[in-house]
Amino acid sequence: MVTTLCLWSCSDKNNVIDEPKIPLQIEPEPVSQPETRHSYTPVQLDNTQQAINIKLQEFSWKLFKEVYANRESGTNLMISPISLEVDLGMFINGLEGETLQEVLKTMGLENYTKVQINDFFKTMIGGIEKADEAAVFKSANAFWYNQHFTANADFLSAISSNYAAKAEAVNFSDPQTVTKINAWCAEQTNDRIKDMLQITTEADIFHLMNAVYFKASWMQVFEKEKTSTQPFHYANGTTANVDMMHQIFETSVVETDKCLIAVKPFVDNSFRMLFMQPKEGVDMVEIIPDVMESITSFLADKSSMDFGERVQLDLYAPKFTAEYSEKHLFDYMKNINPSLDFERVDLKKDYILFDDTNNYDVMASQKTFFLMDEVGAEAAAVTDIAGFTSVPRPVTIRLDRPFFYAIVESNTQCPLFIGYYGN
Repeated sequence: MVTTLCLWSCSDKNNVIDEPKIPLQIEPEPVSQPETRHSYTPVQLDNTQQAINIKLQEFSWKLFKEVYANRESGTNLMISPISLEVDLGMFINGLEGETLQEVLKTMGLENYTKVQINDFFKTMIGGIEKADEAAVFKSANAFWYNQHFTANADFLSAISSNYAAKAEAVNFSDPQTVTKINAWCAEQTNDRIKDMLQITTEADIFHLMNAVYFKASWMQVFEKEKTSTQPFHYANGTTANVDMMHQIFETSVVETDKCLIAVKPFVDNSFRMLFMQPKEGVDMVEIIPDVMESITSFLADKSSMDFGERVQLDLYAPKFTAEYSEKHLFDYMKNINPSLDFERVDLKKDYILFDDTNNYDVMASQKTFFLMDEVGAEAAAVTDIAGFTSVPRPVTIRLDRPFFYAIVESNTQCPLFIGYYGN
């Protein structure tokens, strides 16, 4: 590995800026440090929980690959795997029989019980929330259900005791219900996700929601005077000038045959930003298996917190803000496991969220927000697993850019957010 690595090389259409003319021997730039340092407490998992964590790592990247491969051409995207997985963790408490097994199989958790999975999410989310007082991560859960139905008592107990979920019977015909639910989403995401629902009707059976919010400063902030207007080469072959941040610093980098993975730590190294760029001639989707293998290899060797080789990194990264909406998460889960088809009548019989009905369809949607600048990054997501007497095919909204990024908790590599940016 050479001593100077530039994450953004301009040798193909996925690259961002021209390689700067700088000396080969580079000294790290002086950078501003947060005035107050805090202690980081890594999330601690037992052996069973760590095994579940690794399985969910694989599911997260498989899901992201499906979303990326099926996105509209020339669009950005970002999903929150942890938000969907927590929502699914609650949801499986309302399932039994074949349906339960197919959902668990899709997530890679067919060898684990509801109790073990509930314990995992209780430990994981509680640990991430308390990992570092200098970084903000919070998760909240809610179950809004049709007042004309009786929610299963065991289901309510499970989501309350393990996920601290609030449960409320509501009138979905009342326009104020949408206002109430959207206000909850806005409150949990610092006003970043404010319009999760557009309308509810008497056809709505339930909305089982998770909201997550993240905000942290970089361990080494970018100096604003080093930000300059630079060309960004978009995936569609066009080029435009953007605000490009620049920093030279020591960090960890993983190099595979297909990509470079660079680490940009947040304060206290409690969370990390991973930047993943394909090498020349390699398609974006081809690097996902390399990324997943690199992360699982790191998790298998916990002798140190280092992720890859320590190098001097010459990093150019664009400032950007992105929003994304995804309505087809269950469709992508079906791509992972074709046996998981929620439209099958014989699977619907295994819904036990309510005592008096299981005659409804389900869908999973998510909205996300992301911001990255010189100071740090902010991200939010709301995931909604919803039940309806009928499910209309919704319109999908997406954005655009040519590198992947993810925010992960440092010890478990739990992916809080995974994204793709290109416009």
